[in-house]
Amino acid sequence: MIPRSKHINLMLLLPYPLSAFCCLLLLCHLVAGCGKKGDPTLKAFEKPQAPSSLNAIHRESEIIISWDFPKSGEQGIKGFHVMKSSDNDFREIAFTEKDKRLYTDGDFHLNTVYHYKILSENLRGITHDSVILSVEPLPPPPPPRDLSFEVHHETITIRWKHANEKISFTVYRSDRRGQYGLTPLNAEPVHDTSFQDTFDVNRTVYYTVRSTTGSAIRDEGPSSAELEINPFEFVPSAPEDLTAVATQDRTYLIWKEPPETWVTGYRVYRQLDTEGDYLLVGSTDTPTFTDREHIAGKRNYRVTARGPSKEGPPAEIRGVRFAPPR
Repeated sequence: MIPRSKHINLMLLLPYPLSAFCCLLLLCHLVAGCGKKGDPTLKAFEKPQAPSSLNAIHRESEIIISWDFPKSGEQGIKGFHVMKSSDNDFREIAFTEKDKRLYTDGDFHLNTVYHYKILSENLRGITHDSVILSVEPLPPPPPPRDLSFEVHHETITIRWKHANEKISFTVYRSDRRGQYGLTPLNAEPVHDTSFQDTFDVNRTVYYTVRSTTGSAIRDEGPSSAELEINPFEFVPSAPEDLTAVATQDRTYLIWKEPPETWVTGYRVYRQLDTEGDYLLVGSTDTPTFTDREHIAGKRNYRVTARGPSKEGPPAEIRGVRFAPPR
């Protein structure tokens, strides 16, 4: 038994191989503990990734600056410095949060060249500059007017008017009234006064068109009046040339389709006397219908076209009789 009154180094009592192993474990523990106090690498002192793909849009009283930065890199930065120069000296005009990619500058003059760059700043205050973007805002052109549309099967054509034939246009679409993004439908400026888009008969959409000078920064004028396209309010025309062919036991109805390509089908109504109501006797997706009910006397028919929601005015034929037996 070891007396408590004496201080003895227990490591000396252990066999040599075992004491060496214990020392190694202690050293590993100390090294691991040091690692928890901070990152031993120099990565935190490296420059952050630079913002890229700088772009500018001039809309009336605003210059909208946009840039790209990977979402995965946001964790290591504080945010972005927006720098501006009208000569050779850049000054900071804003600091944006790390999840922002836009800045709107309202302090500028037309026909004046400005330079912009964006700096990303990491958590240790180290910055990295983007490339420099040069912007010269030009006088914005007036908006297009008198927007209209035509539907043809699965496409829709938007049309408008503008007094200046040299002006180009950008077209915007939205699912919400009055809310449009910065990216137009057209990849390149539209030089005609029309634009073709896909048409969805089950969806309400809104369009607006802006005039543009066609410059590299997209000098855009005010937006046109908003054009609402709500297929559920579409009312088709009446079918044309409704014809009845009566045999001894049935009546065939034939008509010409209305010009609207978004018609979803037809409804057929029959009246048995001049004072009675027209009653629905059937529906069809094609411009033909066969009435197989054998009813003596004269009959009157009405046929209507159906849109996505609403029914159009009727075509009518009166005094139809069964053919007499031979």
